[in-house]
Amino acid sequence: MSNRPVLPDIQSEPAKVPIRVKKVGLVGIRVPYASVHFGDGVVVVQRPLLKVYVDLPKSQRGIHASRSYESVFKIVNQSTFSGQRLEDVCARVAEELLARHEYSTHSSCELRGEVFRISKTPTSMVEAYEVIPVWAYAEAERLEGKVKTRRGIGVTVSGITACPCAQQTVKTLAEWEKNSIIGDDNIVGTHMQRTMASVRLFLVDGETIDLLDLADLVKGCMSAPSYEVLKRIDEGRVVLKALSNPLFVEDVARLVAAQISQRYSSLDDKTLLTVHVRSIESIHSYDLEARLSATLGEIRKSLRDKV
Repeated sequence: MSNRPVLPDIQSEPAKVPIRVKKVGLVGIRVPYASVHFGDGVVVVQRPLLKVYVDLPKSQRGIHASRSYESVFKIVNQSTFSGQRLEDVCARVAEELLARHEYSTHSSCELRGEVFRISKTPTSMVEAYEVIPVWAYAEAERLEGKVKTRRGIGVTVSGITACPCAQQTVKTLAEWEKNSIIGDDNIVGTHMQRTMASVRLFLVDGETIDLLDLADLVKGCMSAPSYEVLKRIDEGRVVLKALSNPLFVEDVARLVAAQISQRYSSLDDKTLLTVHVRSIESIHSYDLEARLSATLGEIRKSLRDKV
């Protein structure tokens, strides 16, 4: 005779209101995941946060939440220090969710973390830790006994944008007032701001690209990159670079889309790209944003059709 009581399974009871719930899950799961690489500096994913969801059929009252956490624990525990790509870890979690939640047909896992690597200043070559927020995602679907998984990756980088409108206005006023102290006619002062660009790619058929390479591409679409540490010579070089390459947030969003579509030519045309650029304005009391969403096929066609 067992000394353990038979506990009720309230979650498996019929739903009080028979409506399907698309997503039910756990958010804010912290795990000690680490992935260390050597070569171009040390890369570590620092204490990522995970969200996991499954769908709930209209016939069932609730999900078994412990199964969702157990799915995360099992996969993360197996993957730490393995060098697996973050989107592959998410895909394994999503598949494990469906294996444990037999009543579900859809699952997803989202990971947000920070990658650390060593970077150098442009002129003095002083080293510092560069922090790059990263995003990974996977969703799985059970259809006719088979599970199909789709992955996503993304980064957020910061840089500098210099306003081209104000720059031309300053040049015009300086010439009119005959008091310009700028020696080079092609480089004129303007207001600059810290600008954040978040990029996400929803991949097709297991394709992938390197997150750090993607981060470098996005940084290259700014007027100039930003750095954790700058000596005086570096600061001057960065400001000159920004002034010689003035860009609106709209310019940055379009440049990012064009560069990604061209550099990663092997990615499928159906790959969905989202770009979100936000300028932390220096002379306004508000910020500016530009958002772009399109498949790589749509972007490539637009570039081919340009006039």
